[in-house]
Amino acid sequence: MIPGDVLTTVAPPISPDEAGAMMQRCFGVTGTVRTLSSERDRNFHIAAAAEGQGYVLKFTNPAEPQLVTSFQTAAMQHVAARDPSLPVPRVVPTLDGEAQTTVLIDGQTMVLRLLTYLEGTPLHAAPASPGQMRALGATLARLDLALGDYEHPGSERDLLWDITRTAGVADRLHYLPDGPRRLMVERFVTRFAERVAPRLPALRHQVIHNDLNPHNAVVDPVGHETVTGIIDFGDALKAPLVNDLATALAYHVTSGETPFGSLVEMTRAYTAVLPLTPEEVELLPDLVAARLALTIGITGWRAAEYPDNAPYILRNSERAYAGLEKLTGDEAATAHRLLNLACQRV
Repeated sequence: MIPGDVLTTVAPPISPDEAGAMMQRCFGVTGTVRTLSSERDRNFHIAAAAEGQGYVLKFTNPAEPQLVTSFQTAAMQHVAARDPSLPVPRVVPTLDGEAQTTVLIDGQTMVLRLLTYLEGTPLHAAPASPGQMRALGATLARLDLALGDYEHPGSERDLLWDITRTAGVADRLHYLPDGPRRLMVERFVTRFAERVAPRLPALRHQVIHNDLNPHNAVVDPVGHETVTGIIDFGDALKAPLVNDLATALAYHVTSGETPFGSLVEMTRAYTAVLPLTPEEVELLPDLVAARLALTIGITGWRAAEYPDNAPYILRNSERAYAGLEKLTGDEAATAHRLLNLACQRV
């Protein structure tokens, strides 16, 4: 394990009653409190019937540096200022007018924040469609444009969930079951280290969301083709801009009405708003594959370390294996050709 790392530090338990009392004391908000699943923090949904607005109360993992938490909070504030119509959570100030505060839980200091809850259907619970993929791509591009001029010292992070660091997952692959699928991941990680990683420093870098997975997007419950929320800035960092699109695409490799159909629709919509450079276009398929390799390696390791939480940790692993096989096997050339075409201006 890595001492003091957010992926290996278990946040202290907090009951809904305790969370509600702290929320009222710090923010003056009351409501029905229920626990939300989280990879590393303690999060709660607040149904505040009085004013009709729901909230998310976030107790940040004590291992996360407060500079990093402040970076994430300010990122949401920056996006709200740059593009007010973007559906990202709004930061609710404390009674003292601060964006966040600290509380002591079982002797550990945790940053406490209150965010608006974005209504809609979680993407993972909505049927996929070409229109939905286009909406995701266009919304993500708008988010990246809004973050384009955001600077913060907390953005320089050493984060496992950073495609740039895919080669570093190699020492965790022994947690995977032995067999052809593990060998596939090992071969790709080696190839990434040799052929892809050396080219990344030359790409455009900026702050990115870095985690548009199906649990971090919310869509309109009617039709499912309007994005009503992009949530969870917990993995945001400064990295190659194209990594944000690659991360989002990684969860849809195997979906679509045609081979790689979802990838094509999302990529075309993203690049219509924010065009990629030729170098970014060329590397995009490998960066999508890299995110899948990261997903497999990190979740396999964490599930072994925390078997009680394994179902939540491994919720995307089978899809990741299937996607990586399509991007590195017999269909790889097709994926490269279709993504290249999707990036061409018309």
